[in-house]
Amino acid sequence: MSEADILRARADAAAAREKLLNSAQALQARLKPAALANDAWEKTRDASEAAASNAARAIGKRPVATTAAAIGVAALVARKPIARLIARLRGKDQSRSSRT
Repeated sequence: MSEADILRARADAAAAREKLLNSAQALQARLKPAALANDAWEKTRDASEAAASNAARAIGKRPVATTAAAIGVAALVARKPIARLIARLRGKDQSRSSRT
């Protein structure tokens, strides 16, 4: 091996070492908790925007079905307060009918 080959090999080794160190530093930066949290937040935000866009498109295509589904969900969520209200109203109606 000539002196030029040895110098070229040392230069190649130094370049490879530098590239490895740069890659390791970039990896460390990407693995910091703040960077991971930021990446997760961006992905969540993008997915939420896509879901909202798809929902708006679906609502535009079928407004009656969407309204019916929304009423059904609202009734399901509020079923206990609605039942109490109906019971209270029935109780008032029965007390009025028993007075007459």
